[in-house]
Amino acid sequence: MPDSNSAGAARARGAIVLTVGFIVLLSSAIWLYWTVEGATSYQRNVRLAQRARDTVFRALLDQESGLRGFTSTRQISFLTPYGRSQAIMDAAFTDLQARIATLGAPQLQRFVNDEIAVQRSWHDRVAAPLLAAPRRVDATRLQFVGKALVDQFRHDDHALDDGLGNAAASADFAVNVALFRIAVVTGVLGLTFLLAYFSFSKQRNRMLAETTRQRMLYENEKRIADALQAAFVQKALPVIPNLGFHASYIPAGAEAQVGGDWYDAFELPDGRILFSIGDVAGHGIEAAVIMSRARQAIISNALHEHDPAIVLSKANETLMLQEAKMVTAVCGYINPKSLEIRYATAGHPPPVLAFPDSEPYFLEHDGMPLGILPNVSYREFIAYAREGALLVLYTDGVIEHKRDLIEGERRLLDATRSVVVKGASDPASSVRQAIFADKAPDDDVAIMTVSFTVDDRMRPTTVTAFALNRLTIGAPADDPDPARSSR
Repeated sequence: MPDSNSAGAARARGAIVLTVGFIVLLSSAIWLYWTVEGATSYQRNVRLAQRARDTVFRALLDQESGLRGFTSTRQISFLTPYGRSQAIMDAAFTDLQARIATLGAPQLQRFVNDEIAVQRSWHDRVAAPLLAAPRRVDATRLQFVGKALVDQFRHDDHALDDGLGNAAASADFAVNVALFRIAVVTGVLGLTFLLAYFSFSKQRNRMLAETTRQRMLYENEKRIADALQAAFVQKALPVIPNLGFHASYIPAGAEAQVGGDWYDAFELPDGRILFSIGDVAGHGIEAAVIMSRARQAIISNALHEHDPAIVLSKANETLMLQEAKMVTAVCGYINPKSLEIRYATAGHPPPVLAFPDSEPYFLEHDGMPLGILPNVSYREFIAYAREGALLVLYTDGVIEHKRDLIEGERRLLDATRSVVVKGASDPASSVRQAIFADKAPDDDVAIMTVSFTVDDRMRPTTVTAFALNRLTIGAPADDPDPARSSR
């Protein structure tokens, strides 16, 4: 009986400790939430104010440079940025004032008011007179006046930028303080609960250990699932009037590990289409992570380059810094108007180009895989499609699934020829079905196809001999391998 009473008293003490701890924890969580929320809210408002300030500054620079170009050359095209900036200037200033108001910093508001006054003075005293009469006799004097006003605006903007920078630093400090408080409170509470749990019975300790172990297993599995999901997300393929994109992905077998195959296609701001396909050596989580890095390296470099060979060279340097596994890839650009294909390859199987009236063929290719050696140069190749053509990009699982490369390439060409002749609505799925039928491949397989048509809205009203020649380059009747140019 005494033992029973002691156990009951211990359980009662444990319940009291847990109740008090819960109340303290809940109170601390509420306090910490509002502390962090206040700090992060102020930090967010500072960032928005900085962004609004950048918009105003860029708008004034566009106005000033556009006006200067117009008065110097008398060409109306220089006024395009001026008009665009003038249209958004009032709204930009209004947004900036609203953002500054949320910070509760009257000294920064004064800088904004000074900028508004200077910009209006510049518009009324300089811009409007010069736009009305750019050849006026005092144009030079007005330009000097405008320069002085712009310098004043820059001075005010510099002061505003410094003020926002100080506010941003204060916001960052406040967030760090809040996080430090969270760490301290969490540590204290954790130590308190740890000491309390030591007073419980062995049975409760075992249950707690088992619960902790199960939770850790669940968190590890969730992290793995999240990493794989992020690595395998494929963006929707673009929809272009005269290009059709289709893709198909098949994992190797029902019980295979996750692989590193990918495909991508994006429409760039200048109208070109960026495409890439690739394969990472190996399987599992590491391959998926390297695949994600390779895709990101190619995409980020392709957005700022026009030569796919340079894109692959820079992606190779990025992967070398990360000590990644071997990666094969093809990347390039398609011009939807001319149907020109510029591409480069890095140890990857060559694309296939097919026309309805000739045999499909493998495009030129060369280049070392990514992630093996530094300072590797790649070649750019150029091919031309025409209406009815089909470009097939694929990973090596398509042609190596029967361990016979020659037979695999023949089956791929036969499947492509059949798809082009029949005009399949989903060429990628049709090529996959023709090669594998219902049999699961031995390796991961990714297939992406591009169908070429000519939309009537994009046909030129007149066709020069040069343009006609570019549109009709294909396979001659007596030569299954048409001429292709490379650089």
